[in-house]
Amino acid sequence: MERDKIKAALLDYLPAIATLLIGILTEILYATAFETHKTSAYLAVAAISLVPFGVVFFNRLLRLGFPLPFILAICLHLVLAVDIGTAMGVYKLLWWWDLFVHGYFGFIGCGVLYYLYIRFEGAKPKIRHFVVFLLVTIALATFWEIYEYVADLFLHSDMQGIESAIAQGIPPLTDTITDIAIALAGGLCYCAVPWIKGLVAKKKGGTPAN
Repeated sequence: MERDKIKAALLDYLPAIATLLIGILTEILYATAFETHKTSAYLAVAAISLVPFGVVFFNRLLRLGFPLPFILAICLHLVLAVDIGTAMGVYKLLWWWDLFVHGYFGFIGCGVLYYLYIRFEGAKPKIRHFVVFLLVTIALATFWEIYEYVADLFLHSDMQGIESAIAQGIPPLTDTITDIAIALAGGLCYCAVPWIKGLVAKKKGGTPAN
């Protein structure tokens, strides 16, 4: 019985362990393969590598019941955003990467909230609930922008892209506002899924799916 519990725990923490190993590899590559190194990048990768452990811990402690694919989707977002985007410099190589990552964040953020509502309320969310999902997602996206501002302030980095924006003659707030707007768009895309499924089910004469 005890072995079964240990195996179950290891399986639950497997995505977090994988994210940590990817983070360690990223730190090594960043330190050896790049000529310039920023403290903010090291700290971001280190912090993000630990986040999945918190997600899995509270998932088990509070019995939230997040399925493994959900945890994997969260871990994937963290790796794409920080390990690949920030440390590996993909944000600068691919102009659309930043939009993709923030859109993904909005999509998965609303997905998590939608899942929690279904699990604990046992009913389909109404329009007002979807509005709350979107507002919470925007708040989280804004919190990330605040983190970038604080990091730039104390670590003298340019996570908000202010210096590059000024160099290109673009308004300095372009990156911040665009990131929040794209996160909102991603959330709207997720919220549209149940609505579309409901319309399809109604058209076929069935019961709208959750």
